[in-house]
Amino acid sequence: MSNSKKHTDFEALCAGYVLDALSASEKETFERLLKDASPEQIQLFEEMTTVKDELVLASSPLSPSATLEDKIINGLTSNEKPVKDIKQASGLTPAVFKIAAAILLIVTASLSYYSYQLSDTLSSQENRLTELTNQLERQEQLLDILSAREITFVNMNGLDPSPDGYGKIIWDSQRGRAVLQLANLPTPPADRDYQLWLIKEGEDPISAGVFNFDQPSTDLFFQVEQLNEQPSQLSNTFAVTLEPKGGVPQPTGDMFLAGAQD
Repeated sequence: MSNSKKHTDFEALCAGYVLDALSASEKETFERLLKDASPEQIQLFEEMTTVKDELVLASSPLSPSATLEDKIINGLTSNEKPVKDIKQASGLTPAVFKIAAAILLIVTASLSYYSYQLSDTLSSQENRLTELTNQLERQEQLLDILSAREITFVNMNGLDPSPDGYGKIIWDSQRGRAVLQLANLPTPPADRDYQLWLIKEGEDPISAGVFNFDQPSTDLFFQVEQLNEQPSQLSNTFAVTLEPKGGVPQPTGDMFLAGAQD
């Protein structure tokens, strides 16, 4: 390894070593470099260590000396900036102040990164909690409908636009409630919705609501809130079509699912 490469690696790892932020392998690499360090590198390491210790001790309030206090007050009452005097009175060289600034920058960046990670984790947990809550609500709705005395089951099979599609209606007609299960349907375009229809023998199709989802799934459940219809004594067919956003009074788009009551 060339001397210039050693010098670069030493400086790159020094701050992390002082802050105890290196991996085990990086720590071993730096300790090897430290054994062969030049006087300038050793001085850099010692100054960084000193500044870190001073930053830790600085967490407790320190009263300035009378001399430093006078210099600050005199500087504030004159047109000259007292920064240089303050540095000299504190006993720290400009180089040490630069090192302290570098360490503070590293610490700030690390805290920002960990804060971002924590925020991202909390957001993921909140999304998961919302998902579980929605699943629980759907299960409660399904169990409530299944507890009804009379239930109509209708299976819907996939048609040409989506031959692998599948749907099921669980309908409590006495209380005007139903649950729709969809599976293997493609995600609808941004300007389209899936629309459910009830088709009674000899009557026009009746809209039972529109449904949308962001990604395909093998287990999608929706509560049907627009099915306050009594089943026909002759036949009841359910169908799902792809319609303009918000739905239409009568079906106009391709039919993806269809099935009749047994």
